[in-house]
Amino acid sequence: MKLIFGNRIFLLFSLLLCCVLIFSGCTAKEKEKVSANGEPEPITLKIHFGEDENFINSYIKPAEEEFPYITFEHVEGSYEELNAAGSTPDIVFHWNKGGLADQEEYGLAYDMTELIEQSGFDISRFDPNQLAEWQTASHGETWVLPIMTSRWALMYNKDVFDAFGVEYPKDGMNWEEVIDLAEKVTGERNGMEYQGLYMPKHEAPIFWTTGNFVDPESDEPVWTEDGTIRDYFNSYQRAYSIPGNPYIPEHWEEGGWVELFEQGKLAMVAQFFSPPNPEANINWDIATYPEPENGVASRGWAMGISATSEHKEEAMKVFDFWFSDEQLLNNTFISGPLYVPFPHLYENGAALDKANEREGEIWENRNMEALFSLPTADSPEKISEYDEGAIGTIDEALYELVTEDQTDLNTLLRQKYDEEINRIKDEKGKK
Repeated sequence: MKLIFGNRIFLLFSLLLCCVLIFSGCTAKEKEKVSANGEPEPITLKIHFGEDENFINSYIKPAEEEFPYITFEHVEGSYEELNAAGSTPDIVFHWNKGGLADQEEYGLAYDMTELIEQSGFDISRFDPNQLAEWQTASHGETWVLPIMTSRWALMYNKDVFDAFGVEYPKDGMNWEEVIDLAEKVTGERNGMEYQGLYMPKHEAPIFWTTGNFVDPESDEPVWTEDGTIRDYFNSYQRAYSIPGNPYIPEHWEEGGWVELFEQGKLAMVAQFFSPPNPEANINWDIATYPEPENGVASRGWAMGISATSEHKEEAMKVFDFWFSDEQLLNNTFISGPLYVPFPHLYENGAALDKANEREGEIWENRNMEALFSLPTADSPEKISEYDEGAIGTIDEALYELVTEDQTDLNTLLRQKYDEEINRIKDEKGKK
């Protein structure tokens, strides 16, 4: 009797289990059917970026067409303000890693590594050194993905060189060779005064390729003893000591060099590359940037998903769309195809082909390979949180070097070392 009763209980349990499994299977299939054929639930993704028309046309409108159930909302202001207002962004944008510390401070830093792996996003397409720059600034995690990379070049006016009977700049020149050329194309010709060379002070790319400005272990400033930076200071002083090529603030600051170049009065400019206005009718070309030995900086824009977003998977789908070859090449944000972050688009010619298709006359008969031929510098494995603040001190030091009769570089750098010690001490005191 007990055996029969036990068998009945077993059969009843088995039957119930089968029913549960069948019902669960039906439910799963029903959900799958709805997901496949029904409309997804509408969502809103908040983006921490201004309502720039070029940005909207390059990113927002194409994504809205691809994902009609997603509405994009621009949110502006500091992370502190946005958190307080309940408008924390789902998608964050950064220029040159400067905002990553704020992202971390206000609880928005999110390592996308697992989400990237789960979604099948191909992260191997990026220049590994460019990606490493952002990952180092994110404590070895992947808080953001670079959406573009800066391009650096030595741009020159052929007509100025022709007026002086001097050969054009060549790829592979270093700073000393460029300054030697500048001496030959500075002066007066046919009633016109020409200046030979603009060397960047603010955002000089050489500073982004020397490693650490501040020791990440001791938080002690180390850039004042860095050989590459010292060499640049010496070159900077030499360039602006050329008779006829003085450091004139209205020329070299606030975009003044752009006006000078487009007036045909400047022979060479070494800077983040952007072509002159076609209406200026300048007979220009480019050579490779006078790189330090370890390569050039990448910098640029990057985007990430915030830790507080409730729509991380959907945001990742949008990223997969935005980072497709087609979308990147069609992008007009920050000059479009010449600045895309994937090396294979330069290697297979697609980036330049798209640039020629869009603005062919601008790039015709130019040495465009100069933009892509230099390697991206290695990123340090670790950086100090006080590293970023050194840029302003370096800018000040260069300005003082060429405007305040400061001829003793050693004395200047010792002064700046003391200033850096005090800056870091003050910043620590605010924490």
